[in-house]
Amino acid sequence: MRRWRWALIGFVVLIFGAAFTYPLVATANDDVAFCTSCHVMEGQGQSHAGSYHREVATCSDCHTGSIVQKYTDGARHLTANLTGNMDVHIRKASRTVVAGQCFECHAEKSLHARQKQQKGQNCTECHKGHDPRSVMLPGVN
Repeated sequence: MRRWRWALIGFVVLIFGAAFTYPLVATANDDVAFCTSCHVMEGQGQSHAGSYHREVATCSDCHTGSIVQKYTDGARHLTANLTGNMDVHIRKASRTVVAGQCFECHAEKSLHARQKQQKGQNCTECHKGHDPRSVMLPGVN
């Protein structure tokens, strides 16, 4: 009888472990389909699919800096989805990471990006992230 109880407990732990681990692993492995599978992310998924970044970058390439942040953000997003507490506002720390990731690719080749980086400015203050060719002028757009 005890074996069955331990087998059942092990099975439940395995199921819950898989349920909580998959989103973290999917986020860490740059699975765009997983990132955009939530209803709240549909617009971002469509925006990414229509941009030229879709050819060169995944969600994690731009939105996370380190593996620790990937897992932390994955856990935060999973919790938000499970609890229904969907705060879709981009945190200041995330904006900083996104700007840093822009500079990783663009500062080397773009004088404009290099100047903005040196001034400590954030690319997304003027450019839409998924289509940076779209310039948002403060007070105009």
